Amino acid sequence: MKGKVVSYDSVKGVGKIISKEEGIKPFNINDWKDYKTMPFIGMEISFEIDNLKITNITPLNSNLNLNSLKEHINYAIPYNLRIRENISLSECLNDFFKKYNRIAYKHQDMLLSKKTLPYKKIKRFLFTAYNNLLEIDMYINDRTLLLVREALEEIERYYQSILGEIKNPIEIMLEKIFLNKQQNYRKIKHKFETNKSLISESVSKSKSLDSQIKSLTIKLNEIKNKKSDEYLIKETELKSYRKLYVDLIDSAQNAKDENGILFEDLKKFKEFYKKLFQEGFNAKIEILLQILLKELNSMTYKFDTILWENAVNSQLIQHFFKEAKIEGSYSTKTFIKYYLKNLNNEKMHSKDAELLEVFNELQVFNKSIVIYSKHRNQAKELAVMIENLDHDIDVKIFISFKEFILNIKDSDGSLDIVMLELDNENEDVVKKVIPLLERTGIKVILFSNKIKRKGIVLFDEFPKKLKTLI
Repeated sequence: MKGKVVSYDSVKGVGKIISKEEGIKPFNINDWKDYKTMPFIGMEISFEIDNLKITNITPLNSNLNLNSLKEHINYAIPYNLRIRENISLSECLNDFFKKYNRIAYKHQDMLLSKKTLPYKKIKRFLFTAYNNLLEIDMYINDRTLLLVREALEEIERYYQSILGEIKNPIEIMLEKIFLNKQQNYRKIKHKFETNKSLISESVSKSKSLDSQIKSLTIKLNEIKNKKSDEYLIKETELKSYRKLYVDLIDSAQNAKDENGILFEDLKKFKEFYKKLFQEGFNAKIEILLQILLKELNSMTYKFDTILWENAVNSQLIQHFFKEAKIEGSYSTKTFIKYYLKNLNNEKMHSKDAELLEVFNELQVFNKSIVIYSKHRNQAKELAVMIENLDHDIDVKIFISFKEFILNIKDSDGSLDIVMLELDNENEDVVKKVIPLLERTGIKVILFSNKIKRKGIVLFDEFPKKLKTLI
């Protein structure tokens, strides 16, 4: 079945899908089948239903739409709102997200890249490898690599900034982004706060005056001569206190009455815009997180590629690989494999376990190539050529034809290319195997050291032809 993602919370990993057959249904990220592309609003997907639940979700169109960052919010303001907006909600949201949008557009070429690495999972190890390589040969850190690293750090900084923003309560974000930009709202709110201070001050002063009035009344009653100057002075003072007391009570009550009206006005204004703001804010956050994460993962792959392209040309790093007996291409994947190989599994740190998970993910989603050759060193040389050409390719070598066939049978359709060395001794067997392989969709490349014939690649020609072959 086909449908569209209508909402997705990247923090909780849950969302909703709409389809003609099922209407609106919730889904969980655990049922998402593409680790390289995460859900975003508007994404077209295919899915299955199992026990009334959405499962096996696969994106049909993973193109992220930068234009959706410019969407406006349509709404009609109720007639009973005494406070009116002077800057629209759309303008306020666009203004707040301007700096994030600028970064998204700045690196939008990364959205077209099909090559990605999971930055959040691989970051720690990637920069460990980077620093280790710099210690071996600092000259690999050329201007191109530095610029890519700066871009990577810039995207991450803004990505983390957005994650920080969504941790704030929606009321705080509403106040920060929209309410504080509204002149009428600020004016009414200032009047409300001024009244609160006036009420508090009036209550405090009235309590003090009440105490003074009671004390003065007692003293006045103690004076026997009601016509004496002392009595008349205190009587005038008491009248003055009573008048001030009444004025304070009256002032406080007027402020309370006014604040009752102002409070309702502020409340109605906030309540009306809160839902609209939350929907608009969440939609933009969702899109931006998807875009920046894709750019982050694509830029990670670019950084990794340039890093190892520089490393492969370094004699110092070549010497290190040889001394450490690290086999395979010059890539982070090879470095991870070397690192994990030397770990004590019983004392594996949680981060190392996560790294192992990443390595397994990379293996699953890599293009898979199997090489059969009687000459192990020659096969290794070819494998390194392939892996240096594309880090996403997983290469296996077999010098036993029987083991090679068994591996193909166990591949369960995950094998992409088979490279077979052809010689005079195995030609008949290979001719029988080729149709079986091609029938299952596996591409077959024949190579040889000696046999010069159409459709057979001479081993010495691989450096020139390899890119077009795979």
